[in-house]
Amino acid sequence: MRELIWSSAARSVWGKTDPDDQLWLPVVQHLEDAAAMAGYLYDHFLPRSTKELLSTLLDASSDEVRTLVCWLAGLHDIGKLTREFTSQIRAIMPSIVGAMADHGLSTDPPLGKPFGHPVLGQLILREWLQTRHAATRRTATTYACIAGGHHGRNPSKPTMDRATNTPQNLGAGAWDAVRDEVLAGMTTRTGADAYIAGWAQRPLPLQAQTLLTGIVIMADWMASNQDLFPYLDDHATDERVASATAKLALPEPWTPKVPGADATLLLHERFPALKGDARVVQQALINAAFAVDEPGLFLLEAPMGVGKTEAALLAAEILVARFGQGGVFFGLPTMATANPMFERVLGWLRNAIGDHDASVSLTHGKAALNDTFAGLVRSSWRGSVYDEEGTKEARAIVNSWLHGRKRSGLASFVVGTIDQSLFGALKAKHLVLRHVALAGKVVIIDEVHAADSYMRHYLRRLLEWLGSYRVPVILMSATLPPEHRDAFLQSYALGRGDKVRPSTDRLDTYPRITVHPSATTLPAIPPETAATRVTLHRLADAPEATCDLLAGLLDDGGCAGVLCNTVGRAQEMYRVLQHRFAGDVELVHSRYLAPDRLAREGSLMARLGPDGERPHRLIVVGTQVLEQSLDIDFDVMVTDLAPVDLVLQRLGRLHRHLRPRLAKLSSPALHLRGVEDWDDTPITATPGARAIYGAAPLLRAAALLSTHEHVNLPADIPGLVRLAYDPDLSVPAGWEDAWAAAEQHAFTVDEEKKKRASSYLLATPFAKRDLDGWIDLEVSDPDASEAQGRSQVRDSEDGLEVIALFADAEGDIRLSPRLSRHAGALVPTQLTAGLDDGLARAMAACTLPLPLMMCHPGAIDRVIAALETTLDYSGWQHSPWVKGQLAVVFDAGSDAVVDRFHLHYDPHEGLTVTREEHP
Repeated sequence: MRELIWSSAARSVWGKTDPDDQLWLPVVQHLEDAAAMAGYLYDHFLPRSTKELLSTLLDASSDEVRTLVCWLAGLHDIGKLTREFTSQIRAIMPSIVGAMADHGLSTDPPLGKPFGHPVLGQLILREWLQTRHAATRRTATTYACIAGGHHGRNPSKPTMDRATNTPQNLGAGAWDAVRDEVLAGMTTRTGADAYIAGWAQRPLPLQAQTLLTGIVIMADWMASNQDLFPYLDDHATDERVASATAKLALPEPWTPKVPGADATLLLHERFPALKGDARVVQQALINAAFAVDEPGLFLLEAPMGVGKTEAALLAAEILVARFGQGGVFFGLPTMATANPMFERVLGWLRNAIGDHDASVSLTHGKAALNDTFAGLVRSSWRGSVYDEEGTKEARAIVNSWLHGRKRSGLASFVVGTIDQSLFGALKAKHLVLRHVALAGKVVIIDEVHAADSYMRHYLRRLLEWLGSYRVPVILMSATLPPEHRDAFLQSYALGRGDKVRPSTDRLDTYPRITVHPSATTLPAIPPETAATRVTLHRLADAPEATCDLLAGLLDDGGCAGVLCNTVGRAQEMYRVLQHRFAGDVELVHSRYLAPDRLAREGSLMARLGPDGERPHRLIVVGTQVLEQSLDIDFDVMVTDLAPVDLVLQRLGRLHRHLRPRLAKLSSPALHLRGVEDWDDTPITATPGARAIYGAAPLLRAAALLSTHEHVNLPADIPGLVRLAYDPDLSVPAGWEDAWAAAEQHAFTVDEEKKKRASSYLLATPFAKRDLDGWIDLEVSDPDASEAQGRSQVRDSEDGLEVIALFADAEGDIRLSPRLSRHAGALVPTQLTAGLDDGLARAMAACTLPLPLMMCHPGAIDRVIAALETTLDYSGWQHSPWVKGQLAVVFDAGSDAVVDRFHLHYDPHEGLTVTREEHP
């Protein structure tokens, strides 16, 4: 580019020989670097599927698309060649200002509030395409808006109108000449002059605008990194780029060969620890991945514990090999489920990646505290790994550039919470990067039934966009209502532009795989040969009733699970059972210090997992964490009443593994409690359950399950789930008034959720012609904190996590004595320097979630105010681990008072909170 700059006006800006006066040489050099990095990204980072998608959207060859990418990146900062932008240097570089003025380049202050160079860049490029290449304003905007959005948010149409009506901020005369030089020069340099006449007559589709903006942002960030591109470097562009790309060392997209269709053979190759033949569901999903003619949506509904995870990963490998995606995103309901899934995906990946390194990422708010991921980060910085013969081995690595904030989702293999995918439907800055990340992957979302109605609005919109990008998607559930299945299919089809709204039959076929689009009819999946017949019993709600029941059932031994809907009920049950069965009771819920919870869950897996050393007798009391995260097995189960699909999920832990059992426990039985009186007309679920789930699904569950003495698994699962959501479900006599009121309340709540969700919900792929005003609200950055992002795509009151610290008898503040590292370490309260990094990381791992009674709008401000006086936090603010965190300091008796709440932490019971009543 520099050799193209020849006019005297231009030389006065960036061609002077005195390095102190070379103000604009770095700007032009940056444009060159960005254009080159865009080409590098296209050649070496984008997967084949994304390139083919862009070619299809643009109706253009791959060479033409690559040229467009480089041209757009090479002009993204054209808005800096303006009077407004250069006015910033008036006070600090007067000599340059004078030289520019001598050549007619005014640097007078802008009129009114500055627009910013992205807005001005969009205006310049739009008008240049209109005046020099006869583009319509509408068409020109579809290209120019990419320059307008390269800082992560596009301007609104009113903003662009104001900029259009304030041409003085651009500067005229010599400024026009300088900009024309750069515009024409970059067009020639990138080869865009061969295509630009056609582009001017062909608007970019919105999906192409989105992806191209994301690529330009990446190229801009790379070219702006002075570690990669030193400031005022005199080397030629090719040399600069070669040096930068060597330092980046981005792994190439995953390009596996198409594996064989034998599920058992493939299963053993990818998961060597698994024995026996592949399950029928696994073979069926593999067959479906081979049967489709194009990428699509796969809905897998199958019982708990039949290997859906392995099936999805094997199918993803086939889809990537066939359709050219570059990796996989695997979304889970919670951080607790995402962490163990990361381990499983790594195990699969080591046997699947082939000859090339693969970039991996764990994406949730506490990923850095995951020891496996943190260890992988450290090991990735040591360079290549070689085997004994000196041959380089392929590795799963955490690439340094892909490890940064907003960039981790761009890694080839990403495991995270479902929220990380739902952010793709949330109006937020740099949203385009999420789209680039997801558009090039197979997207897998497990336990999709866990998404409530609020989250489903985001999920459906996400599916529209994924459909428009032709992304293969695998959704998995054991208990999916037909209405949700059809809604997901229709959203994906809408994004594809399909005119027919797909729907499925209401037959209780199970297991089942539904695919859209599908050129062939998939054969029915035969059910697993092993069936489980569970006897249903109703149990009084008093904890003593459960205690008496288990005393009779477990007198000769056995393992029981007691599931409660709230932490408070679980703790109450634990105390009663512990009094009777001292030493044989364990409690697990979400309100433990993370190290304590992990230790408890690990202990349960070691004893009740598929290969566990089963104890003589054990009773596990837990909350909903037992529904989702632990592959453990009970001989008998007691559960609070919950919506039918969740009751069935809990049943997935009953007689889950084949093993010998005592005679009185040989037939699986479920005992339902959580109802004030089963003989009432109608029944009334406990207040905690109604607060969590609402009265309507609990009434439906009670009505439906009361008609069954037994549940046959898995055969009865689809029918029960279908009926539980059927608007015409029969209402028991005497329940009519309560039923109608509960249904009306549920409808009202759902409508309110839709309204709240729509405020920050991204528009459909076809709602706009360009990206102007695409993000029209100031939404909290979901990358800033997990809590902020989660609160925007989940319908829940914002929780508050605090660091738990403990005062000893001398009053010193320490960490928990049960940590594996830094146990009982002294936490300095008067800091003259920052915290030790290792200590700060250990502190960040010791967080506790406060209960909702402390976090609702009427209490949260007082609680935060009280916590802010607990310690002097100023010394924490330089540590990325604990910056902005608050702490609760428990005294020597593990008690603390925060505002009007009394807190007590016990390693066995976790956190208990009581409210002090004030007159």
